[in-house]
Amino acid sequence: MTEKKENKCVISVKSKELNFNSLANLAILLSKSGLDEKPIALDLKEVESVTEDFFTFVKNFSESTKLTLLNIPSELFALLNLKRYDKNVKMFNNNLDFIKDKNELINRKFQLIK
Repeated sequence: MTEKKENKCVISVKSKELNFNSLANLAILLSKSGLDEKPIALDLKEVESVTEDFFTFVKNFSESTKLTLLNIPSELFALLNLKRYDKNVKMFNNNLDFIKDKNELINRKFQLIK
């Protein structure tokens, strides 16, 4: 399901696992959609697991499009932060935050200085 708001597009991922096959289909959808210049968000609310291919997909598409991730499961969010993907792709808790471009999820690493 694709939802367009104010020149932004939200794609709801309806798969419980994002593996090579599902990501290949998603890549085809994105490449044929003509949304290269519009911000695109993937709603990951229903995703329960990902393969390593997901991280390659995110890296490749975040370099060529304005890719955003929404409703990220906590375990996946932790992995994205550990792999430092939070530096390359925007992440939001929900669709409304994405549409308004507010409350971006940022992993802040604080350190005590002596």
